[in-house]
Amino acid sequence: MITKRFYNEELGTTGLYTEVWLTETVRVKDVDDLLVENHYWRDSDDELWNDFDNPMENVKRAFDAYRTRKCYMSPNEIRNLRESMGLSDSKFADALGIASSIVTEIEKNRRVQDEHQEGLFRSVGNDC
Repeated sequence: MITKRFYNEELGTTGLYTEVWLTETVRVKDVDDLLVENHYWRDSDDELWNDFDNPMENVKRAFDAYRTRKCYMSPNEIRNLRESMGLSDSKFADALGIASSIVTEIEKNRRVQDEHQEGLFRSVGNDC
């Protein structure tokens, strides 16, 4: 069992937290039964908190599970595809007819591509 001291900005206090891993059913877009192993820190009041050092960790785990279920390309696969073509984010996005901010967000795993965008990525790739 791992314990760690964190400053909790929401509570304005520093305390000891115990690491907890929970398998949870989550929803991403049109899929509502994704099993994801989520990471939390439990405080002395038994309340669970997202990782203070990586608050988007569980969201990214859910995105990964969604992409796996839908057989979508990963952010790294998309980035590697774009780089193999020698294109910047904006040139790649222009070639696909989508906003460059969408490509950037997908490559940084801050957004999940939709079916149309996945089709565009695959149409210029070699069926990763």
